[in-house]
Amino acid sequence: MFRLTNRLALSNLIKNRKLYYPYTLATILVIAITYIFTSLTLNSHLDDLTGADAIKMVLGLGLGIVALSSGIIVLYANSFVMKNRSKELGLYSVLGLEKRHLFSMILKETMIMGFVTLLLGIGVGALFDKLIYAFLQRLIGESTGLVSTFQVMTIPIVLVIFACIFSLLVLVNGFRLLRLNPLQLTKDGLKGEKKGRFLVIQTLLGLGTMGYGYYLALSVQNPVTAIISFFLAVLLVILGTYLLFNAGTTVVLQLLKKKKSYYYKPNNMISISNLVFRMKKNAVGLATIAILSSMVLVTLVGAASIYAGKKDYLASAAPHDYTVTGTNVDVTSTRKVMDDFLSQSGNQVNRKTEVTYLYFGIKEQEKNKLTIFSENERKVLPKSVFLVFSQATYKQLTGKDLNLTSNQVSLFTKNKILKDQKSVSINGQNYQIQESLNDFIKGKVPNIFTTIVSDYSYLVVPDMDIFKESIKGTATTQSTYVGVNVKDPTHEAKKDSDLLDKLTDKEMQQLAGQTTGVPGPNLTANSRYDVEGMLNGFVGGTLFIGIFLSIIFMLGTVLVIYYKQISEGYEDRERFVILQKIGLDDLQVKQTIRKQVLTVFFLPLIFAFIHLAFAYHMISLIVRIIGVLNPDLMLVVTIIVCGVFFLAYVLVFVLTSRSYRRIVSM
Repeated sequence: MFRLTNRLALSNLIKNRKLYYPYTLATILVIAITYIFTSLTLNSHLDDLTGADAIKMVLGLGLGIVALSSGIIVLYANSFVMKNRSKELGLYSVLGLEKRHLFSMILKETMIMGFVTLLLGIGVGALFDKLIYAFLQRLIGESTGLVSTFQVMTIPIVLVIFACIFSLLVLVNGFRLLRLNPLQLTKDGLKGEKKGRFLVIQTLLGLGTMGYGYYLALSVQNPVTAIISFFLAVLLVILGTYLLFNAGTTVVLQLLKKKKSYYYKPNNMISISNLVFRMKKNAVGLATIAILSSMVLVTLVGAASIYAGKKDYLASAAPHDYTVTGTNVDVTSTRKVMDDFLSQSGNQVNRKTEVTYLYFGIKEQEKNKLTIFSENERKVLPKSVFLVFSQATYKQLTGKDLNLTSNQVSLFTKNKILKDQKSVSINGQNYQIQESLNDFIKGKVPNIFTTIVSDYSYLVVPDMDIFKESIKGTATTQSTYVGVNVKDPTHEAKKDSDLLDKLTDKEMQQLAGQTTGVPGPNLTANSRYDVEGMLNGFVGGTLFIGIFLSIIFMLGTVLVIYYKQISEGYEDRERFVILQKIGLDDLQVKQTIRKQVLTVFFLPLIFAFIHLAFAYHMISLIVRIIGVLNPDLMLVVTIIVCGVFFLAYVLVFVLTSRSYRRIVSM
């Protein structure tokens, strides 16, 4: 008998090849992508790239997500294949095959499928991994080349991952066979779903969890806390989505059934009855499509926004070719480092900026009354950040006079409350706001706090010494900044950057013994060459990961949609044949199919766009940390991504709905 199962296993794969084609193709693709991710993660050439550590970390995280997603996709496809083979397995059982023989047959089929797909998947991955590595190099701004990426450990890791996945398939299929009798197997595709319990409670719970997830996404204001809140919000929205599709759709369908004027129409009656017939399976499928679509949109919006905002961030973080920044250090020391660098490097200056300013965080705000953190407070998380400049510095940066008196200030602010105020109180000291300013330091002095808080302000005071005295005892830091643009910034940029670092370290050693009474004296050097290299590495790596994860999620979406349509087409065919025999014409059949397909397809898409809309605020805060400071640019990127995804989704809808109609009309 077991010899018979050997022949049956092979013949079944050949006989059911149309059913197995998409399953096999999807498995080969996820194996290939897993191979590529593993190969890139272990690739020794990554160490030669700028931002290698960040890229490796993101690739390692991406590998974990890819492996998990691959398992879900393969398991989901397998469940549909086995569902459509229920009658066949039931017939084998009726003809005399015991459950252990059926299990042996399924085990051998899985082994054959596993061997073939692993062989082809690894082959495809090995074929394209050099090109993919070259694509990664291109994204991060490095020179491209087809270098060897093969690592000995890649194949064993991929084999272990998919050995676990295929072993899980065997267990799932075995459990499916053991718990069903022959009669159930033969009728498995015909029986409807059991009516769910506590549907109203599940619906309310789904609305509650999704609503709270949306609330978390909208209420968070700080980019640092946004990352933590993001994962919690994602879990809540996933749970809420499943509950609403599982119970909420059934509740809505039951309400529609009670509405006689709507329900007692041939097209509506058949569509609603078909949906109710298998609502549990629909719930899982629809929720999965909605969640995967949301993942595609969020991943692409985030990655594309980061890549598109690269130039804006570079202009903000590195407005000069070479810079020296001092913290609680006199401007003389900062200037000395830059002068020594220019002298030793031989660079000729085109433009030079030299400023001294203060910065502090706001602990509490009550309308226009601001309280600064005290100097002994640690581990603070400011609600807002202020940069303070003298009016002399303002004139130096802009060429304009403000003519401020002792109790007057001028203000540029992102604080919504302060924008409408005529005065401001800082630690009990009142000031009249003489003038609202534009962003006068953009492109001249970097503001490192833009990536931390969206609420920041630039304050111009008449005299810096007097202002410092008025806020004595607060956590206030003095910063000095010297930046220069040179005539030929690309000439020996790496060598000049290293020289500036050495001179800065040398000056820091001298300051260590001279400024013992000053808290936290520090000097840092930077160059546009270094910033641009790190930025290209990180941003390019992020976009690379985003593209591949989007492909995985999109593959899962397409596969779920396809199998859902095809399997349900075979299930519905007999029912539509019966309906045509009792008088339903071709036009009514087409209208019924169209209504059913439209509901199944576009309901998850609507949910996906709603999820993205509520997640947009949180995504904007998270990408701000990475340097996306232009909200208008992010909005444009989001619209483009949504448009492209909608067109791709509609294309999948057209193709799969045609297959569904063709099967039903056979």
